[in-house]
Amino acid sequence: MNAIPGWTRGVQAAVDRLSIAAPRAPLSQRAGGVVSRSLGRALEFADYRAYAPGDDPKLVDWRAYNRLDRLYLKQFREERSRSIALLVDGSASLDWGDGDRHKGLYARRLAAGLAWIGLGRMERVQTFVLRGASAVPLAIPGSRAASVGLFRALEGVREEGSLALGAAIGDALRQLRGEGPAFVISDFLDADWASALRVLAARQQSDVLLQVLAPDEWEPPLGDEVELQDSVTEDLRYTRLGPRELVEYHDRLTAFLAEITEASRRWGLRHVPLNTSTPVADTLLRTLPNAGVLK
Repeated sequence: MNAIPGWTRGVQAAVDRLSIAAPRAPLSQRAGGVVSRSLGRALEFADYRAYAPGDDPKLVDWRAYNRLDRLYLKQFREERSRSIALLVDGSASLDWGDGDRHKGLYARRLAAGLAWIGLGRMERVQTFVLRGASAVPLAIPGSRAASVGLFRALEGVREEGSLALGAAIGDALRQLRGEGPAFVISDFLDADWASALRVLAARQQSDVLLQVLAPDEWEPPLGDEVELQDSVTEDLRYTRLGPRELVEYHDRLTAFLAEITEASRRWGLRHVPLNTSTPVADTLLRTLPNAGVLK
C-alpha cells in the first residue's frame, strides 16, 4: 500500500487541498489548521471590540477610527490542532470482496487517505485496528513525511477473527489523547452495533461512521449461491437468491441502513454508507465532501 495508492498527480493535488470538516471548534492550545473558539492573532477575522488602555496599538482598525472617531480592535479566530482518530475494523467480516473491492483493503486505504489529509493540516492522527474487544494502536506519524510507518502497518493488517464493536471502540477511546472526531471504518454487521454508537455519542465530537459494503452485499447475484449470516444468532446459511428473496434482501438492507442513519442523527453522529466498487479517491474527493465530512 502506498500513501496514496494508485493516484495520479492530478488526484494527488486535489486530495492535498482537502481538509477534515470541523463541526466542533477545538479547545486545544496547540497550533494547527482548525479555527478555534480562542480569540487572538490569526488570519480568520472574528469581530471588533472597543479599545482599552494597554491593548496592542497594532490591532487598532485605523480605517474604522477615521470613520467613527473611536478606537476599535480587530479580533481573530486562532487556529488550533485536533486529534483525528481512525478506528479500522480488522475482523474477518471485512475479509470479503475481490481486488480493490475487498472490504478490508478498502477500509485500510480509506484510513490511509484520511490520515494523509489530517497530517497535511497538522492534525494528530491516531489509528487503531479493532479486533475482538480490543483496539491495537498503530504508529503515530508526526508529519506526512513520517507517514510511511503508518502506511506499512496498515498494509500489513490481515482481516481475521471476531469483533465486539462497542467494546473495541471503547478500548480505542480510552487510549486516545486529545480531542477531535473519530472515524469508525467498518461494515457494522454486528448484532450489537447500537452499543457502539452509544459509546461514540458520549464523546459529543460529531464522530463519523464509514460503512463499507462490497458490491455483492449491495446487489447480491441473482441465482448464485450466497452466504447469509443471521444478525442475532450469527449462524451461517447458504442459499440461492431468487427474485422474491432478492426483493426481501433489498428491503432488509434498506431498513438496516436507515436504522443506522436515524440512530446516528439522533445521537449526533454522521453515517456514510460506501460501496467498495467506488474508487477510494472518488470517495475522498466527492462522496465525503458531499456528506460534509471533508471540505
